[in-house]
Amino acid sequence: MNITALRLRNLREKKKLSQNDVAKIIGVTRAAYNKYECGVSRPIRKLEELSALFGVTVDYILGKDETSFENEIESISSHEHNQIRKYLSLSDEGKLMVDIMLNAVSEREKHIC
Repeated sequence: MNITALRLRNLREKKKLSQNDVAKIIGVTRAAYNKYECGVSRPIRKLEELSALFGVTVDYILGKDETSFENEIESISSHEHNQIRKYLSLSDEGKLMVDIMLNAVSEREKHIC
């Protein structure tokens, strides 16, 4: 999954919108929007609408805005903070096991799209 696809999914989920909701708002089919979130196609013609909907810059959606990454890190939930703390406290072997599982789940998610 590319950075644009990842950011679109995260932004949509933060707004508690479905893919169908976003598709209707920006004037595309749900299938077309799904392709944006899966990284199959890029939302070139819909970038302005998406940036307005989500309240971010076009550069952020495209992964060019580095300062937004800091804001993204600051906006993670307390659950995510706790998970990161747990990961950091693991032994090297434990981290390796988590990394293997995370990579497997990430690959699975790519194929779901």
